[in-house]
Amino acid sequence: DMNKPGNQDIRHPGSFPAHWIRPYSRVGYLQIVETDGKEHPMLTELIVQLALRGSFNLIAVDEWLPDRDTLYRSIRRHTRRIQEVMDRPHIKRPMTCLQLKDLLLEADMQKRPVLISNFLYHFYNADVVLSLRERILKRCCQYTRILSLCNPVIVIVPRLSREEYTRFFPVLASVADEIIPIAEWSVIEASQVSLF
Repeated sequence: DMNKPGNQDIRHPGSFPAHWIRPYSRVGYLQIVETDGKEHPMLTELIVQLALRGSFNLIAVDEWLPDRDTLYRSIRRHTRRIQEVMDRPHIKRPMTCLQLKDLLLEADMQKRPVLISNFLYHFYNADVVLSLRERILKRCCQYTRILSLCNPVIVIVPRLSREEYTRFFPVLASVADEIIPIAEWSVIEASQVSLF
């Protein structure tokens, strides 16, 4: 914890660099951040800020994660304990919606905060029958909700202009405690986000 003596950032004593993440966990809370498809810088900063606070599960549903050099530079702006902080995210990458379901169940047993990027990505796969995708999505949403009862959970969902998005997003939104839409995310204040 960055609040403990000796763990504070030398260059920013007593501060928490991310203005939109509080320094404590809020168990029983599921937050969805809906983005406009330009979420990479925001996701990189979120990963860095969570890693500065401790270990967490990162379920990278799509193919994108920041490269090590980008993370290194971002972490270096906050602390000299770069390697220690870089080792804190426990990264899992599901290759299908069924694997996502399994990873959500596994994450529940690890008792760590959870960040899920691009939650709906595998549900857009037209090679899988729509009825199966819908059934698995409902289960994944239920498991994510259950996961949030013991672990803080934040879900990143890029908004897309496609029929499946308008069909799938409401299912996920129905289990959330808070949805931060695109417009609000860019102007959010520290007092408004309390997940981590």
